[in-house]
Amino acid sequence: MFRLVLSILLALGAAVPSHATRYYVDAGATGSATGLSWANAFTGLQEALSVVIPGDEIWVAAGQYKPTTGTNRTIAFNLRNGVDVYGGFAGTETHPDERDIAGNPTVLNGDIGEPGTSGDNSRSVVKAANINTAIILDGFRIMNGYSQSGSSYDGGGLNVQHTLNGNLLVRNCTFVNNYSGTYGGAIYMAAANLTLERCEFNSNSAGTGGDGGAIYNGNNNGGYSTLEVRDCVFKNNTARRGASIHGGLDFDQLFIDRCIFTNNTSPLSIFEVDGFAGAVVRNSYFIGNTVNGSTSNIFRVQASLASEVLTMANCTFTQNYNLYASPGSEMIRVYGTHHRIVNSIVYGNTPYAGRQVSTGMGISSSIVQGGHGGGTAIIDADPLFTAPHTGAPGNFDATLYDYTVQPGSPAVNAGENALVNPSSVLDLAGAPRIQGGTVDLGCYESDGTVSVPEPMWPGPWYYDAGNQELHLAFSGAGVQGTVEVFTLDGRLLLRTYARSGILPLNLRPGLYVARAAGHAPLRFMVP
Repeated sequence: MFRLVLSILLALGAAVPSHATRYYVDAGATGSATGLSWANAFTGLQEALSVVIPGDEIWVAAGQYKPTTGTNRTIAFNLRNGVDVYGGFAGTETHPDERDIAGNPTVLNGDIGEPGTSGDNSRSVVKAANINTAIILDGFRIMNGYSQSGSSYDGGGLNVQHTLNGNLLVRNCTFVNNYSGTYGGAIYMAAANLTLERCEFNSNSAGTGGDGGAIYNGNNNGGYSTLEVRDCVFKNNTARRGASIHGGLDFDQLFIDRCIFTNNTSPLSIFEVDGFAGAVVRNSYFIGNTVNGSTSNIFRVQASLASEVLTMANCTFTQNYNLYASPGSEMIRVYGTHHRIVNSIVYGNTPYAGRQVSTGMGISSSIVQGGHGGGTAIIDADPLFTAPHTGAPGNFDATLYDYTVQPGSPAVNAGENALVNPSSVLDLAGAPRIQGGTVDLGCYESDGTVSVPEPMWPGPWYYDAGNQELHLAFSGAGVQGTVEVFTLDGRLLLRTYARSGILPLNLRPGLYVARAAGHAPLRFMVP
């Protein structure tokens, strides 16, 4: 009886985590290495991951961290149940909002062998397996994973599997120069719930025979994956199919909002999914991508069941090219007649038989070059982008150009408000989605207003161009909070923690958008 009671008490004790502990990691720390303060931080991330329990968290200072000091390519940073991991610290902060992630690069580097030789790199830099809680990975640069072709060698940057009873949120991370010879250059996911926010995927590859240069959704043993992607950039990625995203097996739900797809290249497709219970792509753009094949597509959806519905809303799809001599398919190719494009711009892409979108797709309230048979409220006219790329057809980085529309554009106030989802409150630049009473077409909303050197309104939020200062006020005691500044194409330039009502800015001339909690997004001009 005593043993039974003792066993029950031990089991209950194991089920209730002790008081949460924050562990610190700093590659340059010289203290006692207890991990309990910045001064006495662990010098390696693996040390922290080896001692955490659910409820703990890990803060990691700027520096280079490798999965192993040896040469075992199977060793990765294994994320733990109930443990959030944050990077981007200088090593003095007391709150995550004080981080300058761009200024304090915290690098998870798979280059464990001979420097610069990829074949001996970690097969996956980070892994998340059998996670049944909601956890966060925030503020890291994940690079140089190399997963060669072969069974179970997938996801050079991140391999996430069997997390359907939990969720992995990856936020403020950059995936760069990761490779898989088979599936998922940057990320391979299977039976997973994965959310990506404010991440960049740059120069990842699935190789000449691989699929999903940035992200691949694969083996669904245990269930179908859900992928949510918000405020992310997919740039310079390559693969045989799906240079940015490839759903080789069905998703449960696929949701993409305020994302950029540019300068990606593939023989067959840039974005390709085979099936899903539901899919939404909105407030995003596909610009400057190329494919090269007779039946190649930039955007390809093979879900043909009537219950599998894709909606593309308030997107801009322009200057994407098939470099093949005689293209035999449209740049946007879908199967079935139930998928929809609404409030969008499709213009200036390589045509096939005069079309840029396959005939079966339902399109309404959109600009479509060449028109669209059976469409509703279709405008066949130049959208008058502000400063688009003017070079020869081919790959280019659209973030270097301006794809907002001019005041006289036929896209301004030409959409259908009823087609805007109530949760879609911001455009790609972070500005309010509906301005002037009617939604615009495409990924950006125009209002025709910018700030001037002298503030013209008494509100708490304005830019003083004469002194190059952002003036703001936060409710509550004191003036403090996180401020973010973006380019109009959604690139994050600055994230800082403001402690006073005046924030000096050093920006090039141009248009910008600032965001802060408790304030409406502010669009302003630096003359």
